[in-house]
Amino acid sequence: MQTYTLAIADGVLFACLPDGGDIAAAIDDATAVSYGAGLSLDIVRGTVLTDAAGPGDEIVWRESSDSELLDEDGRRYRYAVRRHS
Repeated sequence: MQTYTLAIADGVLFACLPDGGDIAAAIDDATAVSYGAGLSLDIVRGTVLTDAAGPGDEIVWRESSDSELLDEDGRRYRYAVRRHS
């Protein structure tokens, strides 16, 4: 199962890429056009993208009208969750 890293600040999703990807470059690209320097981002690794959160899932991000949650192939999902076994 592919897991993803998210960069979030102030209720805005700045980056979503597969774990192990170049998160620093993705953040630089996103912040250069969004807020600029000095932004404090929360980096969350190991999330699963899904359209249905299940019992025990910790919802890390929920898609909204302001943001799309996309995987590396451009497929859209409703949630990024941490799955607890």
